[in-house]
Amino acid sequence: MTMPTWREWLFSAKALIAALLALYIALAIPLDNPYWAMASVYVVSHPLSGATRSKAIYRALGTLLGAAASVVLLPMFAQQPVMLSLVISLWIGALLFLSLLDRSPRSYIFMLAAYTVPLVSLAEVNHPSTIFDVALARSEEILLGIVCASVVNAVLFPSRIATTLGAKMGVLLQDGRAAVSRMLNARHLGEADQRALNALLVDVMGLDGMINHLSYDSSSHLSATHAREFRARMAMLMPQLISAADALHRLQDELHGLLPELEEYLQDVDRWIQGDAPDGSAEQLRERAQQLAAWLCDTHPAHALAIDSGLRQLRALVDLWQDCLDLHRQFRDGHADAAPALRYHVQQLIGGPRHYDYGLLAFSAASVALSIFCLCMLWFVSGWEYGYSGVFIAAVAGCFFASQDNPAPFIRSFLIATLFSSVAAGIYLFALMPNVHDFGSLATLLAVPLLVLGTLAGRPQHAGTVILVAVQTISNITIQDSYRADFQLFADIALSTALGVIFALVWARLSRPFGTFWAARRLERHGWLSLAELAVTRRKRDYATVASSFVDRTAQLLPRLTQLGDDGQALNDATRELRVCFRLLELRELHLTRGKEQQVQMVLQQLREHFLACARAHRQLPPAEELLQALESTLRLLQDDPTRIARKAAQALHGLRLALFPHAPASVPMRPPPSAAELAGAFA
Repeated sequence: MTMPTWREWLFSAKALIAALLALYIALAIPLDNPYWAMASVYVVSHPLSGATRSKAIYRALGTLLGAAASVVLLPMFAQQPVMLSLVISLWIGALLFLSLLDRSPRSYIFMLAAYTVPLVSLAEVNHPSTIFDVALARSEEILLGIVCASVVNAVLFPSRIATTLGAKMGVLLQDGRAAVSRMLNARHLGEADQRALNALLVDVMGLDGMINHLSYDSSSHLSATHAREFRARMAMLMPQLISAADALHRLQDELHGLLPELEEYLQDVDRWIQGDAPDGSAEQLRERAQQLAAWLCDTHPAHALAIDSGLRQLRALVDLWQDCLDLHRQFRDGHADAAPALRYHVQQLIGGPRHYDYGLLAFSAASVALSIFCLCMLWFVSGWEYGYSGVFIAAVAGCFFASQDNPAPFIRSFLIATLFSSVAAGIYLFALMPNVHDFGSLATLLAVPLLVLGTLAGRPQHAGTVILVAVQTISNITIQDSYRADFQLFADIALSTALGVIFALVWARLSRPFGTFWAARRLERHGWLSLAELAVTRRKRDYATVASSFVDRTAQLLPRLTQLGDDGQALNDATRELRVCFRLLELRELHLTRGKEQQVQMVLQQLREHFLACARAHRQLPPAEELLQALESTLRLLQDDPTRIARKAAQALHGLRLALFPHAPASVPMRPPPSAAELAGAFA
């Protein structure tokens, strides 16, 4: 573990100042449980000011929603333990399901509202008439901590998300440059390249969280718009790069080596992307690609389709990269109001819908809800006065890790952190706190460990554990306006809390043993079924909806395949299906003549049967030889039609052929691109 940086020390110091300020104000008012105000500071604090502000708003809304629900539900069912357990469980399940559906930071509203109800309600189950006062006090304590964290973070050396996000964009561009250079020089992508692109796509999709926080940190909404445009194009880099690699690899096989003119053009593109050529050369590269396509297709008519496809993909790659450079430059320089001219159109990935496995999400939420119901019933049957602590902490553990394919390892870490915080709180409460006589000595006693612990809270790999230890320790010490230590009460609550987490751990192992493999296979099957439907549907499909959902599904699948120790083949299958999706969408945008439309539909029907067979077999199957023959015959039919629509259809089918049969020898020559006179005659 590396030593904390000065930025991490600064963040920790700001969190400590905000926490002590919240505690001082809560003690001065005084509030019933001042330690909750202090603990709330560590829950919402973040190294970036905008993220702290957004987390504060979401936590406030979630707390108020959960407190309001407690005020409504407890008086109605306080005398009916079974009904109360059922209602609380249903509330947790419903709100957790909403949280899982919303994969933005805003989901914290629903998650917090879910487990706030058992926290506020169950402690007052024998005194339902006081629930309003308890809910109000809880809300006041939380809101005080939120306000202190937000004010301190905004006033003392605020750290802007825009700066961090701009630096992250630069890192992604460097990774993209490396991937593009390998492809242009090797003509194909190996397993290592596939994995590098996989990691790049995951990093790109991870920008969503920072972009969502950006609106709380920027005076202009256009900054977030530019960031989303950049993220959309970088997400398309992987399928665009693989499509170009497929086309170049095919062309190299057909020509037994690339033509010198193409070799020179690839070197020019590589130099430009690496930054070794003038910025203004992008337009020159586009024009040269069009000239090469016309000339080489004329001189090599037998390979015209492969040549045209390869150069078309390279032109698209140049457009995409130029857009990324322009957007990053505008964002980095702070010119949010100046919108660059964008050539690569990806509206389908900006704010579009995502892929949701509703069945799996509902199962995860229902599993947590059922566990809370069973634990509530055990508590009521046992008559354990402080057993509600176990119910609450089990709800927290279940909700926090419901989105994980296998929550058990995370809950085990949660248990270790809980036990550690109980021991630390016991040492403080019974060995150190008796020596505290004023707020100054209390602040001194808490400052050093919290300052050291806070330096790790800004590191993603430690943030969850550190925040849990800090919040649990502060809560277990139960700081009041005077020293009130009761070992029996402390031990009772600590034991209940530990048993609650153990119950959540055992439940997770029993109810969700399938893990990453099962989730990956479900994602693959959904992808095959989506492609099968897309191939033959007669309904007008929204290009944006289908493309956005499919890219998001692929982004969810690829890291899971990596976790499973995949040998590279499944990674290729996932990206291949992404390319098939885009080629099908291109075909759906075209309006062919009746005869050619029927021929294309025959190909698409066989494609549908292939993906349905994969879904039934629950594994990737090799495409049938009949599908290749249908593709070949349809390409022969389309190559005799000089119209622009027929040519676009041929290019889309050629892309399908490259994705599905990358190693099949080419047998379809294609005539050169039509001249302007031919096109004019075709449309006359």
